[in-house]
Amino acid sequence: MPQNQTGTGYRGPRLRTIMSWLISTIALFLVALAGWIRFHFGAVSFEQIVNNLPISSGEGVGNNDLLHEAIVVCIVVPATLTTLAFAGRWVWRRKRGALPPLRRRHLIAPTLALVVALSVLLTVAGVPQFAAAQLDPRTIADYYRTPAVTSAPAEPRNLITIYLESTENTWRDTSIFGENLLANLDAATAGWPSYETLQQYPTGGWTMAGIVGTECGFALKSKLLTIGVNSNVQGEQVESYLPGATCLGDVLEAQGYTNAYVGGANVRFGGKDTYLTDHGYTSIEGREKWESQGEDPSDISIWGLSDARLFVHAKDTLERLRKTGTPYNLTLLTMDNHEPAAVFPSCTDDETEPMATALKCSGKAVAGFLAYLEDTGVLDDTVVMLMGDHVKNTGDSDQFRTELENAPERTIFFRVHSPDQVRFTRENADQLSVLPTTLELLGFGVRDGRAGLGVSFVGNHALTGTAEELPAGDYATLLAAPSSKIYQLFWQS
Repeated sequence: MPQNQTGTGYRGPRLRTIMSWLISTIALFLVALAGWIRFHFGAVSFEQIVNNLPISSGEGVGNNDLLHEAIVVCIVVPATLTTLAFAGRWVWRRKRGALPPLRRRHLIAPTLALVVALSVLLTVAGVPQFAAAQLDPRTIADYYRTPAVTSAPAEPRNLITIYLESTENTWRDTSIFGENLLANLDAATAGWPSYETLQQYPTGGWTMAGIVGTECGFALKSKLLTIGVNSNVQGEQVESYLPGATCLGDVLEAQGYTNAYVGGANVRFGGKDTYLTDHGYTSIEGREKWESQGEDPSDISIWGLSDARLFVHAKDTLERLRKTGTPYNLTLLTMDNHEPAAVFPSCTDDETEPMATALKCSGKAVAGFLAYLEDTGVLDDTVVMLMGDHVKNTGDSDQFRTELENAPERTIFFRVHSPDQVRFTRENADQLSVLPTTLELLGFGVRDGRAGLGVSFVGNHALTGTAEELPAGDYATLLAAPSSKIYQLFWQS
């Protein structure tokens, strides 16, 4: 037998063949993953991806179907294609005889494919922007103020906050959708003060970012990406969630409030339950409880419980809170509008797009709950805040993607009821100013109207020396900068 088939000369081509197939397979993996992310989520940030990593073996990842789909699309399909190609090459060799040995230069093509695939994935995942931001020496510490109250009202107001999944004012634009898809919400909140210019903060754009931004007053940054912090666990597995930060629940707990949360999704998703527990919430109810209580499966989508059923449970929780005789903070999170939009038997419509039906049905559920609040006298001593958690994502597979991306201006839905008069005093604000606004709506004194990075927009407060005073570009850059030292304090107890 010739030497090149028995000695080291043969092992060289064989190794290069294996490397060629391996590199090609990895390139397919990366391209498939990039396409999957873009298809489902559109433009995302690296922070968003890391904060929603499903690393607990599929438990508590929100929508397990997405995890299963990702495994099939990003791993099984590329591996299958590579296997079929390899098998085809082997059959060809059997029929035609041995192919010429693979030379080193033949590794160039798969290597270039790998480089291109990696570049595509990094771009889709927002890594270049994230990497560039890490070089910025600016820090939010120069503008951050720990949330604190300087005075308390003689008669404390209760608080009910309803986070509306993916709800933005664009949905009301009849010139885009042919109708007002938030008509039910508009009717239910007729006469309520409406802040039409609430912006999603730069680097935000997903549920936990919205909750942390509005309750803690700063942009959410992952523990995994914070230099100097033990990042062995992340997502729903974190042992503590921003334990060094002071958030709304902490402030209200110190003022004698009972904090409760009711949601339709799995409370572990994104570490939500850990965040709530660490920041003063003593009652946390979600999908796990509703399923254990025997909810009809037809009322549970891949993401969670229908909003119609959610508000039934919210009424029960609210009644328990009212019986305590102490002030309370009840936080709710809707789910129907989350992609893929959920259409339940309890609420159907003649809309051709499920998202349009979901928006209307969710609005009806919220409207019913608000009517209950009025009928039972809850509104007499309670501040109620309705706000979107973020504007809707526009992945390639998402409904109304083109309409939303072409909308002239996209702002977050925000309306409030208060037993007292409410007057918005600032033309523009973003989610980071909701925390001090909430405290002032409840009657608490807040020094200079500041908490976190935000400034209340229901009081006459100067913006001098605050992050809100910065030009839009500088403000966005500041939030993207790592600000490592202060985030180390936030993430370490």
